Formats: sequence, structure tokens, C-alpha cells
Amino acid sequence: MICVTLGRGRHASLAEEWKEAAAAGVELVELRLDCLRREPDLKRILANRPTPLVFTIRRGVDGGIWRGSEDRRQQLLREAIALGVDYVDLEMDIAPKIRRFGKTKRIVSYHNLKKTPAELIEIAEQCDEMDADVVKIATKAESLADALRVLSLGTRAVVPTVTIAMGELGFFTRVLGAKYKAPFTYAGINPERTFAPGMPTFQVLKNDYAYDMINAETEVYAVIGDPIEQSLSPAIHNAAFRHLGLNKVLVPLLIPAGTLEASLKELEVLNIQGFSVTIPHKEELVKLLDQKDGAVERTGSCNTLVFQKGKKIGHNTDYRAAMDTLEAGMGGLKEGGASPLMDKQVLILGAGGAARSISFGCSRRGASVTITNRHDARATKLAEEVGCRTVSWAQRASTLAEIVVNCTPVGMHPNVDDTPVPPATFSTPGMIAFDTIYHPENTMFLKLARERECIPINGVDMFVGQAAEQFKLYTGMDAPKDIMRAALKRKLGPIRL
Repeated sequence: MICVTLGRGRHASLAEEWKEAAAAGVELVELRLDCLRREPDLKRILANRPTPLVFTIRRGVDGGIWRGSEDRRQQLLREAIALGVDYVDLEMDIAPKIRRFGKTKRIVSYHNLKKTPAELIEIAEQCDEMDADVVKIATKAESLADALRVLSLGTRAVVPTVTIAMGELGFFTRVLGAKYKAPFTYAGINPERTFAPGMPTFQVLKNDYAYDMINAETEVYAVIGDPIEQSLSPAIHNAAFRHLGLNKVLVPLLIPAGTLEASLKELEVLNIQGFSVTIPHKEELVKLLDQKDGAVERTGSCNTLVFQKGKKIGHNTDYRAAMDTLEAGMGGLKEGGASPLMDKQVLILGAGGAARSISFGCSRRGASVTITNRHDARATKLAEEVGCRTVSWAQRASTLAEIVVNCTPVGMHPNVDDTPVPPATFSTPGMIAFDTIYHPENTMFLKLARERECIPINGVDMFVGQAAEQFKLYTGMDAPKDIMRAALKRKLGPIRL
């Protein structure tokens, strides 16, 4: 179950938002009365209850904004219990002072906004012993290891336990809680009003992760990268899983650069069945593989990791998807099966995993490839492997090219006003501009190309294509590409240039 946190400054606004949440299908809400600007009027607030509720008045030290005295706060908690609220949230230091009464269930909670303490198990055990119906542990994750420690509390809990590692590093704990026996997780209702770092909205948990369908048997997959918050891989893979009735979920994991090997070792406790790999890990992962497909061997880049009998098997689904997308955008294969890339001048912006795949692919199809990157050494290294030339980043706009491919993250959401090239790059009408970014669908790079009468190709087809190949590797089944595309379009809908 998803518990939606509501907190408004006015009683009337709180009541209205509660009704709206119920109408949206919310089954449990947490009322954060510390957000009210006036003294809470409990009889008014509780007179009409569209859903069951968790009654909470959070102190500043625990992430709230209660302005009154501690005595008054505890008095209000007792009054709420007397009025028969469904749940009351009691921090572990005050739980012994407030006795059980009536049918109200007790959530004994511990919050730490600064860190995840070493004595986490001891803290959870103390909460268990405080006449708790539910225990809630919410701490700040400063590492992947912190988040995993928090999530693991659910496996040892005597009392049903909500485990939340706050922040982007711990986002996955909010999704996987149900797999680890959490009675519910917390979410917001408005993306512009969240109450804790990393808190998703009800709509995201319901639509992108099908949270209420997750259980102990759910198989876990992950997309890993840094940054990762902007990834739409969870939305499209989970839509495909749901469409085919598969008990699987894909979650985002923030894995900082330089920590991949250690992180994969730490993640073994989650028994993750497969990984989608994005910036900046596609090249580093190659060194850790036990077996590689042909595309990984050729490009030195891996975007998909699966396991067979304990071995790490790497695949590059970017390669074929990128080539298919680019060739389709150029009108498809010529008569006799020749690639439209033959003898074309191609400028590749970037020298990461996507650039490796596309530069090798274009070169193999007879194109003349030039690579440019902000860091000349990376461009030079890749060019030597591909067997092509480089130009400095400063010369990119004046380089002769018929096709310009953006393989950098410049222009990716949320930095949608950025572009990796000046307008002068698109010097000739009819040039082709291919942006591997899919979020947003129409980047500033493509807008500049369109304004200069060039042919834009966005990253949507490439993204869906590579994801569909990943899906087949994960499941052995053909991907429902129309479902994946529709899910992606739904997520991209609000962002236009």
C-alpha cells in the first residue's frame, strides 16, 4: 500500500487535498499537521475522513516544521488517539510516554536526516519493543551500503517495518519495501511539494512501478548510472513487465563513478537479475565481464548485464538500435542492402559509451568518422581504436560533416536549454542531426538543426530499440515495443521545445 503524505498551511486546503487524494485512488494518507500555520483544530480536521489516516506532527529535528511547544504537540497526539485516528506516528523517544488507547495503531518511528547510524539494528529492535504495531526507520543514505542496510531491516523485523533510505542513493528502498515486508511506503501527491529527500509521488509509484503488485517473489532488475534520476528506463520496462503479467520490477540505482565494481558486489544481496547500464559505466563494466557479445567486443562498451550460472554476461544493445535508428532516419537501406551511411562524413560529439557504439557502427558501414570531445585525450584514444580522425572541441562547428551525432549528455533533462554545438554547426540545409538523448524528445540541438532546414532524428527510437533488446535478454520474450513507446511518450509529454 502507498501512504500519501499531505501537509498544507490552511485547514481548508488540507481537507480539499485529502478529498482529491481519495478520488485519485489513495487508500491511506499521512496528515502532517505540523505544516498548518494555525493551531490544529482536530475536530474540524477529523470530522470527515475520506480515507484512513496516519496522524503526524513532526518536529524540526525529525524533518518537520512544528512551531509549538513539545508539551502541546504530545497533547495533540493524545487527543488524536482519543478521537480514534487509524494510526498515530510516535517518535521513539516519546513513544513510552504516550499509551495505547482504543483502536488506534501505533507507528514508532526513528528519523535521522544526517546519516545512517552504525547501530541501526539496535535502534529498530528498540522500536519493536515500544508497543509498536508498525516501526518506521527513515535515515539519510550517504552510500549504497547505507541504503542496503536500511532495506535489510525488513527481513529481520519482528514488527512490520517501513524502511526508507532518504535521498537519491536510497530511492530504490521506497520501491522495494513491499518485497521486504514493509506494510506500506510513503509518497507525495504533488511533485512540487515533497516532504523528504527522494520521496516520489503517488502517481510515479503507481504508474511507473506498479508498487501494489510488488511482493516477496518479485524479480528485481536495475538501471545504474550517475546521474540516474532522469532515466526513463523504469517507466518503459515496468510497463512492458506489467503488460505481459510478469512479476518483475526495474529500479534506478545511483552508482557514482569509480564505484561500479564495489557496488555490484554490494548489490548481490538483492539478487538482481539484470542491469541496464548508462553514463558513466559502459566502458568500465567491460573490464568486469566474464563473457561479452560481439558488439561489446567490437566497441568496448556494454549497456546490458545479465547473469548465467553466476557469470557476468555483457551485451551492447545500443549498437544495433543506434544504427537502425540512424539508417531509418536517412531513408533506410539502399537497393542491394547498402547502408545510406556509405561515404558520408559523420561528426561524433562525445567519446563515451554511446559514442563508441555509433562511431564503430558508422565506420563499419563505410562512413568517414570524425570524433570530438571536450577532453581531447578521450577523443584521441577512441579514434585510434576506431581508426578515424579527431578534431578539437573548439573546431567542431567548422568541421566538414553531413551527419552530426550528439553522444554527450548536453541538453538532457533538466538542462533542456543547453546544446553541445553552436548554430553554425548546421551550415548546409539537408544535413542530418541525430541526438541520442531521448529526454526531452526534442532537444535544443534538434531545434537548432530544424531551424536551419536540417533533418532531425531524436533518440526515442534508439532508446526504445535498445530497451526492447534488453527486455528480451531479461525475459526471453519479445518486447511489446508499442507499450514501451507509449509509456515513454507519456513520460515525455510535458517536455517540449
